[in-house]
Amino acid sequence: MKKYFTIGEMSKLHNISIETLRHYDRFGILKPEYINEKTGYRYYSTKSFITIYLIKQCKAIGLSLEEIKEIINDYTSLDSVLNIIKNQKEIIDKKIIELNSIKNSIENLENSIEEALEVGINKPFIKFYEKRKLRKYNYTSRYTEEFEMKLRKSLIDIEKEYNSFNSKIAFETSYKDLIDNNEVVHTKTMIELDEGVLGDDDTVVTLPEGEYITFYYDDNFYDIKKYYSEFKEYIRKNNIDVIGNFYETHEMTRVSKDGVAKSLAKIEILLK
Repeated sequence: MKKYFTIGEMSKLHNISIETLRHYDRFGILKPEYINEKTGYRYYSTKSFITIYLIKQCKAIGLSLEEIKEIINDYTSLDSVLNIIKNQKEIIDKKIIELNSIKNSIENLENSIEEALEVGINKPFIKFYEKRKLRKYNYTSRYTEEFEMKLRKSLIDIEKEYNSFNSKIAFETSYKDLIDNNEVVHTKTMIELDEGVLGDDDTVVTLPEGEYITFYYDDNFYDIKKYYSEFKEYIRKNNIDVIGNFYETHEMTRVSKDGVAKSLAKIEILLK
């Protein structure tokens, strides 16, 4: 006599919840051998063991229930199975690239926060940087609605073009205007991407390698003028020779539940 198993027994035997077995039934990938018309109870045979093992195999490699259903419905075709597996491999490869990009972004942010805490906020220090490339934009009227709209569009374009949202907002700030007129004048808006993403064209600005005086602040970015003033005073007091303009990069911006923004950012300028 054939042995049948209740849905509860199947659940215990295969470490699958009763609701999941019912869902598989509704979806059409694991039907019970028969259902008692009077009680509505589901009964399974040992044939279902093979199907459950197949489902678990497929789920372990990330296949959807639709893909599993396709394999079950066309189980005699190895070509069909191979095509589904190859497609899943391509999806996983893309996910690995995305996850590595996310991991790099997390590590960069972790390093910046640790560095800021180690050297101290509002304390200038010297740091060597390799050559860096940033995508540049012409709009510079910061703190306006028009600027925010243009910046959002640029960030979305970057996300679409490079399939990445791991980017930092940066500004070039005029050294001459700060020294001569005590004014913070942004001459470029820029977006910094992962290393090696950008090539060489007229949309890219290259920061040369070298030692930069670097200065972290962690505050509302509407109050940046006082930090530029502190930086300028530090350069003046220590009689430091610098080249070019300041670069201000925002590592991480947070917003409170009341809508108050605070950003960990660094200001830097190349030593002569």
